[in-house]
Amino acid sequence: MRVYGYARVSTQEQAEEFDALNQQIARLKASGATEVLIDIESGRSDARKQFNELLKLVQENQVDEIIITRVDRLGRSVITIHKAIEVFVKHNVNLRVLDAPVDANSPFGWFSINQMSGLAEFESRLLSQRVKQGNEYFREQLKFCIPPFGYTKDKNHRLIPNKNIHEKSGKNYFELAKIIIDLILEMPSLKEVCNYIFNEYEVVFSVSGLRDWSKNLALQGHTAYFVKRKKGINREPIINFNTHEALITPATLEAIERKLLTNKKYRSSRKSTRGNYPLAGLIKCVHCGGNMYRNFSRHKTKTEYMRCVNYTKPGNYHCENSKCTRLREIIAQTITGLCRNAPNLIEYLENQSTTIQVTNTKEIEKLTNELSVLRTLRSSNPDIITAIAKIQTKINALSTPIKIVDRDGLENAKRKIVIASQAIFWEFLDDKELKSLFSEFVEKVEVDSSGTVNPFFKLP
Repeated sequence: MRVYGYARVSTQEQAEEFDALNQQIARLKASGATEVLIDIESGRSDARKQFNELLKLVQENQVDEIIITRVDRLGRSVITIHKAIEVFVKHNVNLRVLDAPVDANSPFGWFSINQMSGLAEFESRLLSQRVKQGNEYFREQLKFCIPPFGYTKDKNHRLIPNKNIHEKSGKNYFELAKIIIDLILEMPSLKEVCNYIFNEYEVVFSVSGLRDWSKNLALQGHTAYFVKRKKGINREPIINFNTHEALITPATLEAIERKLLTNKKYRSSRKSTRGNYPLAGLIKCVHCGGNMYRNFSRHKTKTEYMRCVNYTKPGNYHCENSKCTRLREIIAQTITGLCRNAPNLIEYLENQSTTIQVTNTKEIEKLTNELSVLRTLRSSNPDIITAIAKIQTKINALSTPIKIVDRDGLENAKRKIVIASQAIFWEFLDDKELKSLFSEFVEKVEVDSSGTVNPFFKLP
C-alpha cells in the first residue's frame, strides 16, 4: 500500500527553533507513512512545490492513502483544501487526519472537513489583519527595521546616529559615513570608493550597494516606507520628513546626483546586455568559478570583452582575474573545439534521439489483481495454470521499458554535425543562431587570467 504523509510549517523558524516540522514528520511515520513530503511555506500559497507534487502523484494513481496531522496542513484557504480533497476522492485516495478522524467520502465527513477548512482560513485572515494593524502602528511610531550604515536604533526603534566606535578607523560610524560621502564626491568612480574604504577601513560595499545607500532617504533625515517598488504591489510611498539627524544636506545630495549622472554617461553601456550574445551564461572564470560578464570598450569600435564578475567585488568575494578577453576570440576558439570534436557529438545526439516507452501502470495493476485472484484459488486445473503463466509473462513484458530510436531525427542530427564540423559553416550564422547551437552542444567555457580558453562540450 502506497501511503504518503504531508507536513507543512509556515516559516523556517517554526521548523528549526520550535521543532514543529520534526514533530509532524515523526507522527506521520509512526502512523504508517512510508514517505513524507514537506513544505516550509504559507498555507495561503498554492505554489507549494511538494504540495503540488503530492497532487500530481495522486492524479497519476501513485497514492493509496494520504496522512496529515490537521486539515490546515493542506492549506489555509477553503478553496485550496476543497479542490485537493476533490482530487483525492476522484482518484480513490483515502485521507487520514490524525487530530480529527473523518471520512471524506461520507456527507458528514465532507461537512466536517469544510467546517475545519473554513476555520483554518478564518484564523489565517485574522492573523493577517493583526499583522497589518501591527505594521500600521509600527509606521505611526516612526520605527525603522534595518538602519543604514552610519545609523542605529534607540530603545523605541527610531533612527539615531551611530556613535559606536569603528575599531579599524577609531572614529564612530556616523563620522565614518560622512567620510564615505566625501569620498563619493572626490573620487572618480564608486568602484574606487569601494576599494578604498575596504582597504583603509575594512568596510564592504558593492558599487550598486553604495549607490543605493547614498540615495537612501534615511541619510537625508527622513523615515520612509514603501519607497522600493515591488512587483504586483502598487502602493504610494509614505515619507515622514525630518525625523532624525541628517547625514546628507540637500546641497550634498544634489552634488552626489550630478556625480552619479556624470559617471553614468561614461559607462560603456546604458542598457543591460545580459543574455543577448552567443555563449551567454556559459563563460566561467577558472580561478573562482564565477560567471564572466560582457562589456564594451570605450573606443569607437565598441569591442566586446569578457571579465570575471567577482573582480569588482571587495573582500572575500574578490577574484584576482583581471584579464579582459575578447568575446569574439572566445567564440572562435569554441567553434574550433566544436569542429575538432564534431565526430564524438554524433553519439551524444544518438542518445538524445532515444526515447523510453513508458510502462502502462494501470494495465499492470489490473493484471496483478487478476493474477492474485487466480493464485488464491490454488487450483491444479491446467487451464488456470496456463492463464497464470500468460498473465505473468504479460506483466513482465509491460514492466520492461522499451527504447525507441527516432531514425529520421538521428539522420538529420548526423547531417547537421557533419556540416557543423566545417569551419566555413559557422561564418554564415548570426548571433541568435550561434547562441542556439552553443546552448545545445556547449556545457561551459573556462577562461583564465592569461586569456586561455578551454571549452567543455556535452559529450556522453
